[in-house]
Amino acid sequence: MYRILIVDDEPLILNGLVELCNCVTEIELEIYAAATSQEALDWLGRTKVDIVLSDIRMPGMSGLELHQEIMKQWPKCKVIFLTGYSDFSYVQQAIRQGSVDYILKTEGNAKIKESILRAATSLEEERFMDSLFVQAKQQKMLALPYLQQQYMSEILQGDPATIASIRDKFEELQIKLSDDTPCLLLIVRIDDWGEIHSATDRALIYFALDNIANEMLMPMARSLSMKYEKNKMAWFLQPAEAEPTTEGWTRTILFVKGMLEEIQQTCLRLLKRPISLALATDAVEWTSLPQKFDLLNLLFHSGLGIGKELILLEPNRNAKDEDRSEGARLSSVHLHKIEYLKACMENGHEEPFFDTLDELLSVASMAGPFPSGVQLELYFLLVSVLLPHSLMDSDSDTKEKRDLSKFTQMERFETWHQICEEFILTARRIFEQKQVGMNVQEHELIRKIQNYITTHISGDVSLTKIGEVVGHNPSYLSRLYKKLTGQGLLTYINDVRLEKSKTMLEQDRLKVHEIATELGFLSSQYFHRFFKKATNLTPQEYRELKRDPKE
Repeated sequence: MYRILIVDDEPLILNGLVELCNCVTEIELEIYAAATSQEALDWLGRTKVDIVLSDIRMPGMSGLELHQEIMKQWPKCKVIFLTGYSDFSYVQQAIRQGSVDYILKTEGNAKIKESILRAATSLEEERFMDSLFVQAKQQKMLALPYLQQQYMSEILQGDPATIASIRDKFEELQIKLSDDTPCLLLIVRIDDWGEIHSATDRALIYFALDNIANEMLMPMARSLSMKYEKNKMAWFLQPAEAEPTTEGWTRTILFVKGMLEEIQQTCLRLLKRPISLALATDAVEWTSLPQKFDLLNLLFHSGLGIGKELILLEPNRNAKDEDRSEGARLSSVHLHKIEYLKACMENGHEEPFFDTLDELLSVASMAGPFPSGVQLELYFLLVSVLLPHSLMDSDSDTKEKRDLSKFTQMERFETWHQICEEFILTARRIFEQKQVGMNVQEHELIRKIQNYITTHISGDVSLTKIGEVVGHNPSYLSRLYKKLTGQGLLTYINDVRLEKSKTMLEQDRLKVHEIATELGFLSSQYFHRFFKKATNLTPQEYRELKRDPKE
């Protein structure tokens, strides 16, 4: 939909242009009319206008002055001036300001319609060219470091779709690592920020730390770093050679281990910051990187990891140890899925919520006898997801409030299976209540819109005004109304006008032109055409048809 503002101080011309625009069927137009430049400015201050069709000479403000005001508020608006031959040099000055077309008054309605359609086409092309996707393409080089870090973060979260796209994404984001070569993971923690509190100053430390590590590792390894949490960085390392052999990997890992102390001492000397480092024992495939990431982070949270200026190496584990460690706690991958559950619940995305919930419940069911550490951890995390919504949805339900107390007492459940059933049941009830609440809100919104239209049909029932009344953006409101009712909002307004006009014609109290004014039509001619198009009868013919024969 496009909003067009028609500006002319001659009522006959203004009404004629409004009628012409109402006959444009190729595009959907919402039409606004202004008889003065001040009225035009009022509309421009209330709503976004896409096209302005204006006489170039009006009392109070010239076309050029109006154009300047339009560009201040809506710089992408297309302006079409109606002009005479004597105004041509005047129009040329406006054309140099951009976004301007002109039509000679002698050229007729066809030319005006053509110009309006051309303006709409131009707007559509500009919208495409200005889309965020195209802008992102053009500015990708500036955003590349951020996009690289964001993508590597998604890999560490273990998202299957992310890892499946690794080949294409590495090329697109110009990541200088091989997608089919294993990766060695190194984590660096800044142990003490000292007096550095500013986010900008800390960013400089990260930048310097990245440069120091890259410089020292460059002879043997290529790398990419990623900042995470408040004080940590992860380095993804591969041998410098394009196709590393087993021997090449051995040399690279040995070299990285040997350089850790030097990296640490250099940072202390140059940056005056103590750091700790944790290095993986071996390189792993990209699909296994999230698990390796969790293990290295665990080193910082247990044993010696609570100290400063440490160099931690991942201990060798046998299969049994690894099984126990994986069952001891949820990984960061699973913790990210908890955040995803919260987002799904907040946004009403039911299907992905239950897919993710089933996945997490299944993981915990295989984590040892009930209640295992993983089950305890997951239980209370899921309570934090569901309980706030359960409380909100149970304000008027005393029994439901009493039932919620069971979530604070895990010992009331005898098996993990019972807990799974309870979580699924509670989540389904929350989604059902959310849907009911949304339906009530939608029904109330439609009622409010329709009530305003029926009681103000003779006044301002523009989408802009209705949006102001119900508190929604006009374009969004129009789409939402059609989605909920299956009928366009402008169609509903016209239906109300039509039914109201029929009633008034049947009552036979007002003249046709008075009815046109009463119902907000800009002219009796426009009302005549509107009514005949809808009923195949003129207003007067309809009145005669409905008139009591006894009269």
